[in-house]
Amino acid sequence: MRGKKTKTEPNSPLLVNSPMPLSVQIVATPQTSASSVFGLYDTLVAAGRDWEHLVSGDEPEPVFDVSLVGPNVEGFRCGSGVWIAPDQAFHDADSADIVIVPGLTLSPHERPDPDQHPCLSWLAERDMAGTRVMSACTGAVYLAEIGILDGVEATTHWAWEGLFRRYYPAVRLRTDRGLCFSDASRGPVTSGGTTGWQELAMFLIAHYGGTQRAVRAAKVWLMANRGELQAPFTSLITTTPHADTVIAQVQEWIADHYAIDNPVGEMTDRSGLPPTTFARRFRKATNKSPQDYVLALRIEEARQLLETTDIPIADAGEAVGYVDTPSFRKLFKRKTGLTPAEHRKMFGKSRFSNYS
Repeated sequence: MRGKKTKTEPNSPLLVNSPMPLSVQIVATPQTSASSVFGLYDTLVAAGRDWEHLVSGDEPEPVFDVSLVGPNVEGFRCGSGVWIAPDQAFHDADSADIVIVPGLTLSPHERPDPDQHPCLSWLAERDMAGTRVMSACTGAVYLAEIGILDGVEATTHWAWEGLFRRYYPAVRLRTDRGLCFSDASRGPVTSGGTTGWQELAMFLIAHYGGTQRAVRAAKVWLMANRGELQAPFTSLITTTPHADTVIAQVQEWIADHYAIDNPVGEMTDRSGLPPTTFARRFRKATNKSPQDYVLALRIEEARQLLETTDIPIADAGEAVGYVDTPSFRKLFKRKTGLTPAEHRKMFGKSRFSNYS
């Protein structure tokens, strides 16, 4: 599907005072996640309706007219195993103001095959001057595949970073962000993470329905402010299959020796390769430089210590190779978006102690 960008002119802006309701199509396919599809559907349908029913007693004024669009209307089980029957089929669907690709159950290592994903050709045929295309979580893979994310900042679930780096290098990927767009009024919008659909829903309601409706939706749905960061939830190390046995052996060794002095030098020596060759092959196999890989291992282990033990932060830093506690704190926050103390509060034992 790459290169089919015949209709990717910048979207005409849908103004806040555009005639309501705006038509929204949510993609529903055998690959979509049920929580993303129905979460978006419920919150968008409720905008301008639920607060009026529950609190104010005012006449409902829906912001969006929401429908599901998919390969057929007879129904199928989606990626989560839930039965879905779209309202419209791709081949005869009406045009819409907004199309949303929700989270998808896709491989984080292989590009989607267009023959197995008919939504790709349907998306590529949309008139981007009249329809604004957005995504939640891994739905960004479809947007990247048809080329509309080239040259712009976009986000997706952090576990698919390697796929983007390998197959969609023109996308300015920001997996540290919870929501990405170049222009609030036009162009693609992407949200990251499995529950990133919530941030996308808040964006849609606030931008097209106004701040007051967004506040009301947040109150009705108990949607806390997640902030802009996806980084606190991101694993810095993900398994990327590769066939380089030399690099695999080095990875296995460093997994138990990341805290030593000069780990990159030791890794290079153990590989038996010239330093430049080792660095090149390591990056090709893991999508990280050797130095970044060691840093990621150290931070991930520090996270585990903060989450599962009560040891002092200084001891956690020293255990993973950082004897300078202030430097460890700064590095930890730079990579995760949180200080070690904030990470422990969010993910540590005390948070879940009342549940056991």
